[in-house]
Amino acid sequence: MEPNCDSAMPTSLGISLDGLELRLLSKRGIHWPDQQTLFIADTHFGKEATFRSAGLAVPRGSTQSTLTSIAQMIVECRATRLVLLGDMFHARSSISEDIRELIDRFFTAHPTLRFTLVLGNHDRGIHKLSNCWPIEIVDSGTAIDEISISHIPQQPSPQTKLLLCGHIHPAYRFSSQVDSVGKLPCFWLSNQQLVLPAIGEFTGTQVIRPSKSDRTWVIADNHILPI
Repeated sequence: MEPNCDSAMPTSLGISLDGLELRLLSKRGIHWPDQQTLFIADTHFGKEATFRSAGLAVPRGSTQSTLTSIAQMIVECRATRLVLLGDMFHARSSISEDIRELIDRFFTAHPTLRFTLVLGNHDRGIHKLSNCWPIEIVDSGTAIDEISISHIPQQPSPQTKLLLCGHIHPAYRFSSQVDSVGKLPCFWLSNQQLVLPAIGEFTGTQVIRPSKSDRTWVIADNHILPI
């Protein structure tokens, strides 16, 4: 039987927001079944290449690992469209020859996939690549049916119900009365803005402080847990 996002991924969680049915994925994506669309944020491809070009000894492989996770979600969710909510690359120096080859192979492996990129603050020079790869580039605030998409959090468009965004790399910190016991990447819903965790493996996180009206879901041991 061909896998699908509901049966093959027990490490996902369905949520309903103002009539929108979405699934939060432990691989740090959001699946919108009605639109056959997968959303991810902050891949920061080639960040390790940027660090190496600056003389820092960092391991290779984070870009390939991120691409593998994305490809798995595409197959498992049967997605026909992939939306990246900004910061595809970390810097211009990130687009090294080996990184280009990895992404070439990704697009070759998904010839019918519709790929949409919301420009992020790190995506300088990306327009030069739009002729090399099948990338549809859109501005923040663009609407897909009832969902607005952006890189940096902002209010959703008036005709939409929800904004999906990235940029923050949110994480939730757990603490006891005497000490911090660690932090976990999370999805964070606040004021109709649902912020995705960064999917890039070579990225940091920013601890958030949700208000009582916010909703937060952490990723722990490949499971989605509401807070």
